[in-house]
Amino acid sequence: MPMETIKNGIHPDADRRISGDFDRDEKQIIKRWADLWFITLAGKKLVGKSEYKYAYAKPIPSMEEGTGISKELVIVFSPYEMFDSRSFKAYDSIVASDIDQRYEKLCYVLISKDPEIENKVKEFRSGQEYQVIVPFSYDDFHQHKTDSYFIRNRLRKYFFARDLFDYSEPLKRDTFFFGRNDIVTTIITKHLHGLNMGVFGLRKTGKTSIIYDVIRKSNDQKFIAANIDCQNPSFNQRRWYEALYYVIEQVVMAAGLDIKISESEFDEIHAADKFDLLINRIHNQSKKTVLLLFDEIENITYEKSPSEHWCSGLDFVYFWQSIRSSYQRYENTFTFCLFGTNPKCVEMATIHGKDNPIFNMINPTYIAGFSVPQTREMVRKLGRIMGIQFNETIYGKLVEDYGGHPFLIRRVCSKIAQLYPERPVEIDRIRYSKAKEAFNLENTYFDMILNVLTQFYSDEYEMLKLLATKDFDNFRYFVKEDPSMVTHLIGYGLISNNDGKYDFKIDAIKEYIIRLNNAHIKPVTAVEKWEVLSKQRNEIETDLRKMVRNIIRTVFASESDAKQFVVSKVLKNEKKLLAYTYKDLFDSRKSEIYLKGLTDLINSQWKYFADYMGKQEVFINHMNVLNAEGRFDAHATVPNDSEIGAVDNAIRYLKEAINNYNESMS
Repeated sequence: MPMETIKNGIHPDADRRISGDFDRDEKQIIKRWADLWFITLAGKKLVGKSEYKYAYAKPIPSMEEGTGISKELVIVFSPYEMFDSRSFKAYDSIVASDIDQRYEKLCYVLISKDPEIENKVKEFRSGQEYQVIVPFSYDDFHQHKTDSYFIRNRLRKYFFARDLFDYSEPLKRDTFFFGRNDIVTTIITKHLHGLNMGVFGLRKTGKTSIIYDVIRKSNDQKFIAANIDCQNPSFNQRRWYEALYYVIEQVVMAAGLDIKISESEFDEIHAADKFDLLINRIHNQSKKTVLLLFDEIENITYEKSPSEHWCSGLDFVYFWQSIRSSYQRYENTFTFCLFGTNPKCVEMATIHGKDNPIFNMINPTYIAGFSVPQTREMVRKLGRIMGIQFNETIYGKLVEDYGGHPFLIRRVCSKIAQLYPERPVEIDRIRYSKAKEAFNLENTYFDMILNVLTQFYSDEYEMLKLLATKDFDNFRYFVKEDPSMVTHLIGYGLISNNDGKYDFKIDAIKEYIIRLNNAHIKPVTAVEKWEVLSKQRNEIETDLRKMVRNIIRTVFASESDAKQFVVSKVLKNEKKLLAYTYKDLFDSRKSEIYLKGLTDLINSQWKYFADYMGKQEVFINHMNVLNAEGRFDAHATVPNDSEIGAVDNAIRYLKEAINNYNESMS
């Protein structure tokens, strides 16, 4: 059955609450909203000692189209002359009891008696992660009582002004949390079954945001989630036994328990026993299991940590011996989950001859890129609020071009928002391509993401360079010598393997690597080889033609003499060419001086070219290569690697000679 069209008005239950709880001004304001919205719910909420009124408004089709809002919009009334930040708690309190989550999370309306409400909202709520708050004063509705577009225009003003794609910090709230519910569910499920886990991924794939979401959900699932930030010097500068105290301290705080612990008791002899005793005590006292979330684990990993005692000593071994021993002693007391860019902590079998306590204890889980549906959910939802509508084909292009990497997708969408500030706007393939080309030149984002490879896995980075330049033979050699290297690249979502055929999953990363390393793509197919050879010959021929034209002109007393010499030497004294200017003789559209002719001109006046070319026999050899091997495309002959190498050497030789000449003239 077709869905019932939403009509404006007020639901009878909401109308009764409005009649009994709202004052005269608030009733009039709600009636204005009911002209273009359907008021589904209304009531009042006591927050501390302050009382707030609220309503839920469902947009009719025209408002949904005009504002991008499809779910119910929460409207909060702050009936106080002086607005302060405590009023924001009213919204949180109102939606906390909405178990159906029928409301729009990305934005809400705040109506205050304070005439300076717009300025105060800007002052109090300027962070990236907060919802879009659309402020109105009570008096606004009196001043614009005849303006039927007033509400819609105010909503658009705040929706279109904010770049909802432009957030880069870990998400402590769930307002902008997309696409990671599956992995959060997996972490919680494994914990509840007493299993440990390791989650790894490139920079900006949402690892820390996942941690915050696990912590948010821990109360509902009735377990304690403690975040141990290994990047914090207060943790990674401690020795292993002091670090155990820090972990217990974080668990006690997360549990909200009144347990006195003494750091002095955590010495090298007793720290493991004290950890064991206290983690079990916390479990018994709280009646809850404990999940230890270690973020940025590489900061306490052997050979990777910035702290010497973790990097070069045995602190890593003793720390994890203590935790593993306690984990095995007490069943269903606690588990741990490791987060980082580098799974080396569970890949090393031994450290200084000692067994790695967590080697093969967990199988690394890599954070996957967004699928097309996940990308569509995030991009469409944020875009609609901002007045940006994406053509359906764009979601697939985003996944194809950026491998589903959520940070890169948000950044290119942010670039779209910058390029098209006039809203509403529809993003088609042409507009998307323009934004993509501009964004792909911003190397900072790609450099940040690949930092894990350049810092920890240099061989894997070299493999990416080989794959980017289509040097498949050397790439497959690396795969054969050490299969684990390609495992990292596949796990990170950088490349794919289809029946032994490897390719990039993020085309923008491939372009970045080629651009950064000034690399040349190695031709593979016959067509690619012919295209490369033809392109190289044409480019060098154009530059060499200019050089020869200028030098020959300086040899003769006049341009007329220079023209006569060229026509007689390489153009068979064709009389029609005498009507051309000297410059026209070197124009490939008008004359026929190609590489063979240029070679003859240079040899005929060698002493004027010798300073740039070096030995004449070397010059002749390289020119013969370009006129023979360099013309495989003309004869449909497929060159081998050594023949292509000879052409490359000849091209490099001529480029150096031309550069020498250009520098002498500057």
